[in-house]
Amino acid sequence: MPEPRLEQVARAASGCLAYLVADLEAREAMAIDPQEPEPMLARAAQLGVRIVAVVETHTHADHRSGARELGARTGARIVLPWKSEASFPHDALHDGQDLRIGDVRVRAVDTPGHTRDAMSLLLPGKAIVGDTLLPGSPGRADFYERGPEELYHTIFDTLLKLDDSVVLYPGHYGPKHGLPEKLVTTLGEEKRVDEALSLRNQADFVRYMTEGWPPKPHGWEAMVAANLR
Repeated sequence: MPEPRLEQVARAASGCLAYLVADLEAREAMAIDPQEPEPMLARAAQLGVRIVAVVETHTHADHRSGARELGARTGARIVLPWKSEASFPHDALHDGQDLRIGDVRVRAVDTPGHTRDAMSLLLPGKAIVGDTLLPGSPGRADFYERGPEELYHTIFDTLLKLDDSVVLYPGHYGPKHGLPEKLVTTLGEEKRVDEALSLRNQADFVRYMTEGWPPKPHGWEAMVAANLR
C-alpha cells in the first residue's frame, strides 16, 4: 500500500484548515473540508493529482462549505457523514467504512459531539478530526442538546483509545477561535495541556462543556441550513 500524502491548506482569514489526501502514484486525491476551491485546486496542481472526492467531516456552522463548488469544478463525488441531513446529492460515509483514493485507504470513525454528524478520518499515525478536538480544547458542543454527552463518549471511548503519538489535524486554529497558532498537535500533547481531557467523570465533563463558553457564531442556524441545501 502506498504512503498517503497529506497536505494541509490553511486559511488565515477564517482560521480554518482544509486537507488533501493523495495517492501520488495513482495521481488522485480527496479534498477534506474545503472552503474556496482555488487553494485546493492549486495545491492539487502542485502535486500533479486530480481531486476525485470531496469529503466533509461535519456540517459547518461558522462558514460556508466549498464542497459543492469544488465538486462541480472537478467532477468529484461529494461524500458526507451518514448522519448528515443534506438534501443535495451525495454519498454517505459510514462508521468504520474505508474511503479509497487510488490504493490509499482512509478509515471513517463516528465522532459526534461538536455536531450530530461529526466524523474523523484516520490514516496511519494521523487523524483528521474536524472540530471535534482542537489544539488545547475540544470543539464546542452546544449546537444540539446531547452534544456534550456525546462528545464525552467520543473523546474518552474513541479518540483517547488511539496511541499518544497520533498526530491530530484539526479544522481550526488561531486566535480567531481562541486557539493557539498550532496547525497540528498530538494526542499525547492534548492529554497534557487540555484541561477537559482530564475530566474523566462524565458529569464534570458535561459541566465544563456547557458553562462559560462564548456565544455561538452569529447566524449559525442559517449557515447550517445553507450548507445542507
